[in-house]
Amino acid sequence: MQISQTAEQIAALNAFQNHCEIQGITLQSCTAVRAKAGTQFREPFSVKPALSNIAQSIQGNQFIVEVSFEYTAWDSAEPPERIFLVNCTFEVAYRIRDGYLPNDAEKSSLSRGTAVFNCWPYAREFLRDVTSRLGHPTPALPLLRITPKQPEQPGALPVPATNILAEPKI
Repeated sequence: MQISQTAEQIAALNAFQNHCEIQGITLQSCTAVRAKAGTQFREPFSVKPALSNIAQSIQGNQFIVEVSFEYTAWDSAEPPERIFLVNCTFEVAYRIRDGYLPNDAEKSSLSRGTAVFNCWPYAREFLRDVTSRLGHPTPALPLLRITPKQPEQPGALPVPATNILAEPKI
């Protein structure tokens, strides 16, 4: 999984980070579905993590970000069979100090950068636990990588802030 932000976006999230502290990360919601017992799968298997949603709000002196992840495991049959699907949303709360009011660019950059980074280890551990309870081997998920965002070319489609780097095998 990769987070890519421009120098301006990084400067915006740094400005906001200087005025807030993390208060906590909690699981807000989750769903998990596995294939029925006895289903035959063809190895090798792959797991595809994706960042599926980010929502933000300010509530008093708190900045709340909801970060949703989706994990889907597939076999190598043609067409591929889904082994399991896990969705989870974490809510990360930051306390805003000094009555600071972040602008839209700061809120967006912190939500799509720092908040995702803060939630990633919780999401990885959650997936490890849930897949074990689903009766499947625990997939190895990639590190969350932070890379500079390439400048946009005129006429090119925008690149999302997060994307999949690799499809690790399980």
